[in-house]
Amino acid sequence: MDGTASFEVESLMAVDGVKKAIAPDRLAELALIDPKRAKRILANRQSAARSKERKIRYTGELERKVQTLQTEATNLSAQVTVLQRDTTGLTTENKELKLRLQAMEQQAQLRDALNEALRQEVQRLKIQAGQMSAMNGNHFNGGLPQFFSHQPSPHHFGGQQTPQQQQHQQMPESSTNNGHPQPQFMDFNQGA
Repeated sequence: MDGTASFEVESLMAVDGVKKAIAPDRLAELALIDPKRAKRILANRQSAARSKERKIRYTGELERKVQTLQTEATNLSAQVTVLQRDTTGLTTENKELKLRLQAMEQQAQLRDALNEALRQEVQRLKIQAGQMSAMNGNHFNGGLPQFFSHQPSPHHFGGQQTPQQQQHQQMPESSTNNGHPQPQFMDFNQGA
């Protein structure tokens, strides 16, 4: 290849210092003048076309991925909203259950306190009943006052009264308290 042919090829490719694509008919002329260079230009064109195709495919894949990710983001956002609503509901329910538990614990404490007070009152009444029974001289009737115990009727003994019945009949009015007999103590200081 001589310098004239090279200059012609360069002039075909460059106009005003800017490289432009060679038209197919010019490329055919160049193939006659410089076949290696024409082959290289053709290979470059094919490579550029493949690169452009890859770029288009890659761009399409990226756009599909963007759409997929946007759809996933929308779905996840909806799920987050549902979960937040559920969390709020569960938090409210948890607070209500804690308040109910606290109220139940307070009721249990009050019930325990009431049970303890009733137990103490029952114990006090048992002690009081035992003391009254001891004061009436009736140790074996389960703490009931003497006048509640079963006594035989006077007609069972032919009209005779037991010493206890005689004692009750001889008891003056002042020795009773609301119908309950009061113990009598003899005054040993007075002469008989």
